[in-house]
Amino acid sequence: MDQTGSPAPKKPPLSPNGIGALWMLGSAAGFLVMAVLAKGLGSTTSVAMLIFWRSLAGVVAVLPFALMAGPKVWKTSRPGKLLLRSSYGTIGFFAGFYALVHLPLAQSQALSFSRTLFMTILAVVILKEKVAWRRWTAVGIGFLGILMMTKPDFSAHATAIDPATLAALVSALAFAFALVTVKDLTKDHSSLTLVVYGNVFTTLAGLPFLILDPVLPDLQTMGLLIAMGFAGVAAQSCYVRALSTGEASLMGLIDYIRLPLVAGAGVIFFHEVPDTLAMVGAAIVIISTIYITVRDAQTKTAKPLGPPPA
Repeated sequence: MDQTGSPAPKKPPLSPNGIGALWMLGSAAGFLVMAVLAKGLGSTTSVAMLIFWRSLAGVVAVLPFALMAGPKVWKTSRPGKLLLRSSYGTIGFFAGFYALVHLPLAQSQALSFSRTLFMTILAVVILKEKVAWRRWTAVGIGFLGILMMTKPDFSAHATAIDPATLAALVSALAFAFALVTVKDLTKDHSSLTLVVYGNVFTTLAGLPFLILDPVLPDLQTMGLLIAMGFAGVAAQSCYVRALSTGEASLMGLIDYIRLPLVAGAGVIFFHEVPDTLAMVGAAIVIISTIYITVRDAQTKTAKPLGPPPA
């Protein structure tokens, strides 16, 4: 009670954006743990085994929640779109995992954020959105940053781009396609439904990888794989929950906290120090994608009779 004897006013609950921000921070923490474990295991374990057991561990981790939710977690009114989203996510996961193991953590993460650049292009091609010259300029500058990071060699006797870097870009493109569909699916699907279907689909798609390396991990490795699976599912669940709770543009900005976290982990655990050109390229990619995210949010909140979006 206050000095007048009236009940003290209750503190307002967190806004949807505040709750979404907490979910996104949880996603960053889960991804950090998964990335460090995957990178460490990648030195002694094949990527094929990592992909399969990470996927299977994801199903094991999410299965209790699916059982508690009951049959409704499997219900979908749009199976085609849900399957499409799961396919995009699986391609992005496989390619991203390969890049995560074979590239420095900072570089693989900086390249993963290029999905915002691809999403701008997809918005024009698929959603028929109009994008003005300022955002196109930001996209062009962002791809310039990618070139600085990848340093492709276009000489006659050299491979234009190494497989791990190419995998990182394929992953970014696939996740861009997935993100175009996930916001729409959360209108009539719970985040748990999206996570369950995504993990089951990825596990089934990963079965052929077991044929490439049919070796049963030892107990210590199995424990680390399961921990990696739990961390990955936690990151995925928190990310979907953040997008369904808060504004997508703001959640996208908060997601950038992953880059300094994994870059620091790369230095501490794996002694990875990116070269100057790669760091500058990463900065350019991040700045351009942040600009696109902010401009997208401003465009959506602008008055209909206002100036055209830029």
